[in-house]
Amino acid sequence: MYVFKTLFVMKLILLLPLVVLLFSGFTVTQTTSEVSPRVLSGEPVLVPREVWVAKGECCIDETIELNFSQSHANTLGVMDPDGNFFYLVFPAECTMGNLKPLVSSEQFSTLTSLSICPATLKADPYIYGVMENQPVFTKSGMYRFILGDNLHVDDESALNIVSVMYKHVTHQDSAPGFQN
Repeated sequence: MYVFKTLFVMKLILLLPLVVLLFSGFTVTQTTSEVSPRVLSGEPVLVPREVWVAKGECCIDETIELNFSQSHANTLGVMDPDGNFFYLVFPAECTMGNLKPLVSSEQFSTLTSLSICPATLKADPYIYGVMENQPVFTKSGMYRFILGDNLHVDDESALNIVSVMYKHVTHQDSAPGFQN
């Protein structure tokens, strides 16, 4: 009888946390801000973009106009066609040597657009030992602008990304049939 009571008590002790976890889900109430009726109905949910461009192509003598939602992340970077990363916007207190942001995070948080001139843009190349901004647009190809609070994450769904096809020639030279 003693063995039966001991086993029963041990099973009860192991079962109790499981029961508490199961019933804790019943006591949590969800507000309407946590669950959208569209989510419950199975319809796709459109996540608002924090960054976008009106024109997805640009030449060296043109300007890239990045647009931002009213409330957006405070760090912006760009990746060139070779996969090299450059910081464009970062906190002013993080500057080292001659590495300067295009705009500090503090100023950037209030902007709804940012004009970028590929011919003159220099930025922090995020390379150890390099203490001076470097030219970003050095060759033709796809450039990816990356907006987020932490730009070095494995999951890109946490970031807002917009791509621009850049041609390292003037607009006049980029006419059809021109090879660069």
